[in-house]
Amino acid sequence: MKIMRNPKVNAAIILIITAFYSPIFISASGHIEFERMLSHADTLNNAFWNAWSAFLIQGNLKHIGYAYIVLAAAIVILSFIRKQNYDEYQIGILKKGFIVSGIVMICLFPAALLLVLSDPNYAIEALTFLVAVHWAAVLIADLAYVIKWGKG
Repeated sequence: MKIMRNPKVNAAIILIITAFYSPIFISASGHIEFERMLSHADTLNNAFWNAWSAFLIQGNLKHIGYAYIVLAAAIVILSFIRKQNYDEYQIGILKKGFIVSGIVMICLFPAALLLVLSDPNYAIEALTFLVAVHWAAVLIADLAYVIKWGKG
């Protein structure tokens, strides 16, 4: 995959996916229809899901969207500063990272289904949590990769 040699391709992939998630998170945060679909905090006998539901109801999802933009911007800036293309070793690491990310996302679908089947009232909270954590992990891992290998 010669296209992956260019650090700007990695930045473009990250930027495109972040440009999808961030506006959704920012616009949904505090939106009345989104809040109506959420279960009210303290209705489940689980402190974590009650706290996550309260986090969403208070309109804090926008902070995750803004954090995504900051992380993606850092990845783009560091990728554009890089003077050289990646070598085969670096490309292998990058490809493995994208493959692991894809496999994790595929594995999250059954987990999401299990969460929805166990309590459909918290379906939106569960799906939002899984997507937020997955993409945050991808951004952090990619940023670490760009910092480690971006010295050129």
